Amino acid sequence: MRDGKKLPGHLQSIADALRPAYKETVREKHDDPVDAMTRIHVKQTSAALRSNRDLGPLVKKGSLAVVSAYYSLDSGRVEVLTGAPSA
Repeated sequence: MRDGKKLPGHLQSIADALRPAYKETVREKHDDPVDAMTRIHVKQTSAALRSNRDLGPLVKKGSLAVVSAYYSLDSGRVEVLTGAPSA
């Protein structure tokens, strides 16, 4: 992503989807930039879903929750990042 070169096949569409998270990640210093970029991408994606034309009204009404979470392959734990419904 740093050099902006086009990637072959479908890899370019994946890189394009990740670019906003990449840009946000490089603006700040992170101990683990890959972890930070992953978390940022998940939060951005869930925010986009919450504001989606079709899903947004359901979220506002409380009949749908969009929860973003991070699954650690190292620990096997799931960390809820945003959108956890209150009990």
